[in-house]
Amino acid sequence: VGHPELCSKPCLYFAMGSCGSGESCEYCHLAHPKRPAHLDKRHREMLRSMAPREWAALVLPILQSKISALDDSLETRAMFADIASGSGIPIGSVVSSTPQRSHRMLILSLRSMSLKSLLTAALRGLSEHGQGVDEAVDVLLQHLRKLSGQGAEPIAQRSPQL
Repeated sequence: VGHPELCSKPCLYFAMGSCGSGESCEYCHLAHPKRPAHLDKRHREMLRSMAPREWAALVLPILQSKISALDDSLETRAMFADIASGSGIPIGSVVSSTPQRSHRMLILSLRSMSLKSLLTAALRGLSEHGQGVDEAVDVLLQHLRKLSGQGAEPIAQRSPQL
């Protein structure tokens, strides 16, 4: 549970066989794909230009499916519901007006991202749209990390960049 969906970046030193930090290393010592999936500039611009309802209608269902795949407990579902209600937008309530092909490509990109990356994007996106869900996202992330035996700083303490 948790790898690679909640991992920090892979440890470059461990990959070369020489991590001196051992158990106290803040980076992941398990195998990762060569390059983690991220949104490209075009997709980031598409998300920024969307109305908040459209943004949430697109991103929240993908986030919900990734969270459910990792842990489908009532507690986790309630934490996700806090994020969704904090956005003020019911999931599935809005159909996107983004052109078909670019919309499909954006969805594929979002689905290929790790849960941690998607939560970070959700936090940034909802913050850009004036939605205060920082605490709800951090509570969910810490809960999922606790389930997987990982610990790390909350997302909200990082600089918000998209």
